[in-house]
Amino acid sequence: MASAPVEKSPDAFQDEDKPGLCRKCAESSLDCFAFLGRSTVATGRSAYEVTRQCAYPVKESLLSTADGASNYLHPWQQKLPTDSHLPTFRM
Repeated sequence: MASAPVEKSPDAFQDEDKPGLCRKCAESSLDCFAFLGRSTVATGRSAYEVTRQCAYPVKESLLSTADGASNYLHPWQQKLPTDSHLPTFRM
């Protein structure tokens, strides 16, 4: 006699092709954390670049103003070529 096919209940085993509910939740959570981490890093890098681009002209203008004031108050600090005090000959 042929034996009757044995029915397997869905709780008896888990199909290898389909991931479980816990695995789906874990992968989704990791994807969410990866998204948050990448966006935080990109935001930080962008904020650094914007700050750097905006601060450079301000820094240069402050330094040039300080140099101008220092040269006005202390004229010997100016970067000028020295006088040679040597006789020159013209023909």
